[in-house]
Amino acid sequence: MIHCINYEPAVGISELLEALRRSGYKVTRARRMVLEALIAATGHATASDVVTRVQAHAPGVGRASVYRALDLFSQLGLVQASGLGSAATTYTLAPAGHHHHLVCVRCHKIVEFDDCYLADLQRQLAERFGFQINGHLVEMYGRCPGCLEE
Repeated sequence: MIHCINYEPAVGISELLEALRRSGYKVTRARRMVLEALIAATGHATASDVVTRVQAHAPGVGRASVYRALDLFSQLGLVQASGLGSAATTYTLAPAGHHHHLVCVRCHKIVEFDDCYLADLQRQLAERFGFQINGHLVEMYGRCPGCLEE
C-alpha cells in the first residue's frame, strides 16, 4: 500500500550528488551550491531565491548557471518544479513519494496536505503504461475559506 507523507527531501546532499554522477553529469561547484540552497530553503523556492542564496555563498556563480542546474535537476527528477498558481515557478527537492497542494487562485495561499487517495490510480497507471512510478505531485486550484467569504 502506498502512503502519502508530508514534504521531506528524499535524500541528503551526498545522495543527490551521487545520483547526479550516476546520471553521467559532473558535480560542479554551481550544481552543488544549488542543491545546498534548495536543502536550506526547506520547501519551495523560486529561481531568484536560489540565485540569491547561491550568490551569498559563492558570488562567482552566475544566474545562468543556477537556471541551468535547476533545469537539469528537474529533468533528472531530483527537483520538482511547480507553478503553484503564481507566475513564478518554484522548486523543491523531490519529496519521498508524494507531494500535494491546495492553491488559492485569489490570494495564492498554499496548503500542503498528506492525505492520498491515489494509490489505486497510481497502480493502474503503472500497469497500463508499464511505468515504475516513484511518486507524484498533485496541485488543486480553487478558493480558500478566507477568499470565499469576501
